[in-house]
Amino acid sequence: MTDRKSSPAPRGAYACQWCQGTGFAARAAAYVSGIDPFGGPAETVRRAGQCRHCRGTGVYDSALDPTLHDPE
Repeated sequence: MTDRKSSPAPRGAYACQWCQGTGFAARAAAYVSGIDPFGGPAETVRRAGQCRHCRGTGVYDSALDPTLHDPE
């Protein structure tokens, strides 16, 4: 067993609600053979990828969320 010391979360940061604090989220990709990408049955593949809201850290901080746009 290893002792793992975790650093405290920054003020205002919480466990990411989109990945439940794991840092990974499921991504789905579809492939349709042929020239028409919407014209037939698709093969779907699901893979784990880095969460785009917390950037894979598992800790959500709204100031660092790349999906939020700054009002201009």
